[in-house]
Amino acid sequence: MSAIELTISHIGSGGDGIATHRGKTYYIPFTAPGERVSARPEDVKGDGNVCTIVEILEESTERVKPSCRHFSQCGGCAMQHLSPDFTAEWKRQRILDCLERAGITDAHVRPTITSPSGSRRRVEFIASKRKKGVMVGFHLRRSHQIFDIGDCPVIVPALLALVKPLRSLLPELLPRNSEARLLATETENGVDLLITADLTMDLDKREMLSAFAAEQSLARIAWRARPQDTPEAIAARLPAEVRLGGIPAILPPGSFLQATKAGEEALGAFALDALREAKRIVDLFAGVGSFTLPLSALAPVHGVEGDAELVKGLQMAANRAIRPVTTECRDLFQRPLLKDELNAFDGLLFDPPRAGAKAQALEIAKSDIPVVVAISCNPVTFARDIALLLDGGYQLGPIQPVDQFLFSPHVEMAAVLTRA
Repeated sequence: MSAIELTISHIGSGGDGIATHRGKTYYIPFTAPGERVSARPEDVKGDGNVCTIVEILEESTERVKPSCRHFSQCGGCAMQHLSPDFTAEWKRQRILDCLERAGITDAHVRPTITSPSGSRRRVEFIASKRKKGVMVGFHLRRSHQIFDIGDCPVIVPALLALVKPLRSLLPELLPRNSEARLLATETENGVDLLITADLTMDLDKREMLSAFAAEQSLARIAWRARPQDTPEAIAARLPAEVRLGGIPAILPPGSFLQATKAGEEALGAFALDALREAKRIVDLFAGVGSFTLPLSALAPVHGVEGDAELVKGLQMAANRAIRPVTTECRDLFQRPLLKDELNAFDGLLFDPPRAGAKAQALEIAKSDIPVVVAISCNPVTFARDIALLLDGGYQLGPIQPVDQFLFSPHVEMAAVLTRA
């Protein structure tokens, strides 16, 4: 199709610029509000078209020079061309928009707290072995193809420094025409690496990985054939340890961790302030204890989590630190804590996955818990769950956005709700 002239009205939820022309919607990546562009429609998206920029005819004042040479090629970043101030306010407004669509129009959303560049401590690389060697990097934008990463202003230097050594290691490890996922997490004792690849883990490969762990000063290398398999530790040189509220905790291979230390601390400080008067706290979807352990400095905490390995690690960390923590392994999607169970507590925190916690929110709404802290990484399900609590008689206090995913449309948020 031939190019058309478009004016960008706003940035959509996926980070693309949005324009309308003759009643049709166009999605133009890497544009800024107010820009006039010449763009060529390419793929159909819903009732509109995704476009490719031919020329920027009039630049926005919000446009800045991207900090990474891979930007627009790499599928990881969508908003690196936008000013930090604009992005912070856009993420704040995104929460407000989702709340409004859920019928909540009087929310107080604070300014966004943004993690610094080079601070993301957890990343998943993709490796692909072809005839000429192994590529290690990320997917190309809107593609399943992989490109070799050479730079990344988002992740901590220790994770980026691992890419070149992995390119040397993997040709001997992976079968031809195969792919692997490499989940790397920075810990107190070095990088923790989980390899997901369908291969035969024989003695030679185990020795190869053990030598690699020693050469690169890794804390641990684990492996699994498929994402649903339980990881097996191949080389565990040092504990894969992180500090949560100052308490050392050992991560099971592949376990979730807040993306940045700064983001974790911002969310934790919000929760500690909201629950400072509580005498007994329950932490739902507790994970490794990112909030359970810091909150245990205030009062006894009961951590509930569906993953048995995470529950075991959380309890061990609390026991070593002599903190008043009890734990329970329970699938909160299938068996949420009921009203009578919840009423044993006077403070509650829940931090579910992106799907949210609808079943659990319905039970919280029936309870008498005076203070609830809701944390989420998805403003859509966050708004839905908050609306359920408001329907149950809670009042919404301040909401704190936290940006742990620089240059992406993602945002995390924490809210405090109270009973009158």
